[in-house]
Amino acid sequence: MRFFDSYIGMFIAQSVLHSFMTLVIIEIAFYSWEIRDHLAKFRYRLLVLILPIFVFPVYQLINPDRGSMYFRENTAILNFNGWLAIKLWDIIPVYSLFLAFLSGTALIFFLQEIFPIVREKLPKPGYVSYVVPHRDIIGMIEGLCKKLGTSKPSVRIVDEPYPMLFTTGIKNHVIILSKALLDKFTDDQMESALAHEIVHIVRGSSIKTQIIYILRMLMFYNPVSLIEFRRLVQDDEFICDDITVSLTKKPEALISAIKAFYSHPKEDARSKVSVMKDTIESHSHNLLLKERIVKIQEKEIEDTPGFGWVKFILTTLIILKINYMVV
Repeated sequence: MRFFDSYIGMFIAQSVLHSFMTLVIIEIAFYSWEIRDHLAKFRYRLLVLILPIFVFPVYQLINPDRGSMYFRENTAILNFNGWLAIKLWDIIPVYSLFLAFLSGTALIFFLQEIFPIVREKLPKPGYVSYVVPHRDIIGMIEGLCKKLGTSKPSVRIVDEPYPMLFTTGIKNHVIILSKALLDKFTDDQMESALAHEIVHIVRGSSIKTQIIYILRMLMFYNPVSLIEFRRLVQDDEFICDDITVSLTKKPEALISAIKAFYSHPKEDARSKVSVMKDTIESHSHNLLLKERIVKIQEKEIEDTPGFGWVKFILTTLIILKINYMVV
C-alpha cells in the first residue's frame, strides 16, 4: 500500500482512474450531444490517451498538497487510496487485486503489441516482386490521387497466395498488394480498396497511428488506454471508409472488397495455445470488418457536419475539473 502513497504510485493509480473518468464523460457527451461523426469521436477519444499522461504532474505543480490526507478527506470527490486500503472479507486487500489487474494488462500489452513487433523484425524471406499484367493499377491510382489532390504513391505487387493490401512509409508512401488480390478483385473492388489506402495517406494515418501507439506504450499498464487505442484505430478506419464511399460513390464495391479480408484460421500441428490465440485475434479482426460493413450500409453519403469546438472545449474543461478532484 505504501507504493500508492509514492509519487510514481499515485501517478499510476490516478492515471488509470483519470482515464476511466475521461472515458465516462466523453461517452456522456456523445449521448447528450448526439455526436455520431467518427472524426469528432476520434478527437474526443484522444483525450482518454493524452490527458491522463500529463494532468497528474500539472495538478501537483498547481497544488503540491493535492495528495495530502487533508485534501483527500475534505476536498476530493473520490479518494481512490481509501478504496485501495479496503480488505475484502477482511483478508484480501483491494490494492493487491488492483496491482494484479495492472500487471495482467501489462502482460497483455507485451504479448499483443510488443511481441508481434519483435517477431516482424526477425529475418524472414523477402517478398517476391510480381509484374502487373493486364490491369492498369497505376492509372487507377493516378486518377484517385488527382481527385484527392495528392501525389501518387509507389506501388509494389508481391507474389503472395492470400489477399493483402497495406501502405507503408511516412513521407514516401508505398502501397503493397498481393497477386492474389489483383487476380481476385474486379475493377470496382480494386478502385475502392486503393481509394481507402490513398485516403489513409492523405489523412496521415501512418504518423497519427504511430503517435497514438507511443501514447499507448506510455500507459502500457492502463486497461482503459488499451481499449481506447483500438477504438481510435477503428474510428480512423470508419473515417477512411466514409471518404472512400464519398469519392467513388460505390459502397457495395467497398463492402465486397472488405469481405475479401475475412480471416479463417485453420487448426494445424501447432500448440492449442497458439491456435487459440490466432482464433481470438481472427475473431477480433473479423468483428471490426463486420462493423465497418454495417457502418457503410447505414451511412448516407452526406456532408460531414463541422466539428463543434465549443462543445469539445467545454467537455475538456469538465474533464480537467472533475479529475482534479479525483485522487
